[in-house]
Amino acid sequence: MARFYHVEVARHAADADSKWIDNLLSHFTVPGIENARQGVARKISLNGVYHVALIRRLNREVGLPVRAAVSVAGRVLASESAHAQVAPGLDLHVDRPALERDVDRRVSEAVEASTPPRRGRPPQRIA
Repeated sequence: MARFYHVEVARHAADADSKWIDNLLSHFTVPGIENARQGVARKISLNGVYHVALIRRLNREVGLPVRAAVSVAGRVLASESAHAQVAPGLDLHVDRPALERDVDRRVSEAVEASTPPRRGRPPQRIA
């Protein structure tokens, strides 16, 4: 049975703010992310957390626009060799084991430190 995480875990793993994560997941289809209807929390698999973290790094560290980073991250993580052709004659290689170790460590920290926020209205007190 696959384990799912909430957005706060992905936010911590990607070292991003909540608004950046929300915009990413609202505007792009990212593998490993289950979007439901409005009012239902997103479910994010570990593979989805890897995608979000790599997209963030490609955007922030390499300077790729988010749209391009989503595409490149999807190709890199789908590849056995962790390579993707960015342009003719230009390949990108990601040290996938190092990326996964770092993200796994950050996910572990986030799981220990955060709890998912309650959704909906607070329960009413009955006197």
